[in-house]
Amino acid sequence: MNNKLLAAKYKSVLKKARPVNEPMPQDLHPPLSRDPIGTPLSLNPPISQESFKLTHERLQAVNFGPPGWSSNEEINLLKNLINLREKAIASCE
Repeated sequence: MNNKLLAAKYKSVLKKARPVNEPMPQDLHPPLSRDPIGTPLSLNPPISQESFKLTHERLQAVNFGPPGWSSNEEINLLKNLINLREKAIASCE
């Protein structure tokens, strides 16, 4: 029989990267491609359309508060905003 010895070399201690616990600088402001608060709100939002992530079942699972807490126009506005920002919502697909 021919016995071969295989071994892997580990990183030496000198090459190991060590994280440093430091606070983030206060003047660090990442550039934004758009104003996150600047989305214009419609006074008469359209009734939300179903999409790949925003289905009827998922909308039924969202709690918009107790009955009578918000008007139908407010709920339509929230559904419209969820539809506009659906890429920011995680879902199991």
